[in-house]
Amino acid sequence: MRAPFVHLFRESPFVKLLKHAEIVQEGGVLFRKAMICYLDGACTEFEAFHMDVTKMEHEADWLKRNIRGHLPRGLMMPVDKFQFLLYLREQDKALDSVQDALHWLSFRNTIVPDELVDDLLLLVDKAVESLNQLPLMVKRATVYLRSFSDKDRKQVKEVIKALRLKESESDTIERKLKSDIFSLTSVDAITVFHLIRLVEYMGDISNHAENASDVMRAMIAR
Repeated sequence: MRAPFVHLFRESPFVKLLKHAEIVQEGGVLFRKAMICYLDGACTEFEAFHMDVTKMEHEADWLKRNIRGHLPRGLMMPVDKFQFLLYLREQDKALDSVQDALHWLSFRNTIVPDELVDDLLLLVDKAVESLNQLPLMVKRATVYLRSFSDKDRKQVKEVIKALRLKESESDTIERKLKSDIFSLTSVDAITVFHLIRLVEYMGDISNHAENASDVMRAMIAR
């Protein structure tokens, strides 16, 4: 039987994992602001949002390295250490994808056709909703790893289920957007390529959030 989490550490590594998740979540908030600004056309703050996300990604990377560097060999954990680090990697990659999307947008000032705007914003919302689930999942997992109760485990699984649903919805929107972009007849090939790749980067945000939830499901498995 696994020992209660609180008895194994002076400070649980999940404390820093939660802080990392909150940084990723905050990056999602800035991502939405940046996307709205870019789509506006008249907004001049896109690059400021872009740089703020870049700083946040550097902060998350530093914290990721700090977490990795403070798991000494031989440390007892109530979860598999490899799975813990894999979870951290996927959570971090979700913010990397936010940064990738904004980097990509910054390369070219593309005028987005009106017929794509609503679905692009919907895809943004699904990405942000996915990132919002990460701190909640870590919090509930921390509670479960203290109690190992069926009730607390069920609450972790509810967040995992919600993340899978968000990713599925994101995939549906992504497929529709790609189809709509390729159907455009009034734009040049470079614009098509720029928009298609943007949609892929945006879809990756929810993909990595779901990957993190899959690892969490393995960590709490009995």
